[in-house]
Amino acid sequence: MNDLSYQFISTSIAMIIPLMFIVIMLENKYSKQIILFFCWGVFSGVLAYNFNNYLGSGLEQTERMTTSIAPMVEEICKVLPVLLFLNRRKYPHINKQIIFCAMASGIGFSIQESIYYFAISSREVNDLAILFVRACTTALMHGMTAAAFGTGLLLLRKYKELLIPVVFCLFAFSASLHALYNLLLQTYLSFIALLMPLLMLSLGWWFVKKDL
Repeated sequence: MNDLSYQFISTSIAMIIPLMFIVIMLENKYSKQIILFFCWGVFSGVLAYNFNNYLGSGLEQTERMTTSIAPMVEEICKVLPVLLFLNRRKYPHINKQIIFCAMASGIGFSIQESIYYFAISSREVNDLAILFVRACTTALMHGMTAAAFGTGLLLLRKYKELLIPVVFCLFAFSASLHALYNLLLQTYLSFIALLMPLLMLSLGWWFVKKDL
């Protein structure tokens, strides 16, 4: 096991097990659910890291990693448990809780990713500033692309006959937002990328406050 794999797994254990004690103590099922989705997000960081390493091992794949491979892999890993809300016996009526759970998963993933990038940095004072900016932008982007997937399921679940195409389209939409963010960061339009997560957060806040 290499150092980074060890770090991903050890970080997951250090965060998830203590949070399980909180889940046991909580009585509110919605709070429990959000914490469990956050824990999944932390674990999904381990999954995505290994899948990305496997799929991006070739030279051509490495060049496509940030704009093609990683966005798809990471979005699927983050939002996979959100599909549990499609179980009509357990969730006959989906509400806005699905958005909070999806966002919690994305934020959990983003923490793992931020720790990873800080671990491979030179660990100077400047890296702390970069970590702060990353926490306010890229980390939020991970939460909001996952929340976008949850919002899509909330709005489109009623179209039963189109449910499978809808799920794949939502996966593609979240991955496309993620890929666009990564692509813009590499151009002179990077300031737009930095504003994207804040705009998505504002739209998400407006949506959850709106009566459906």
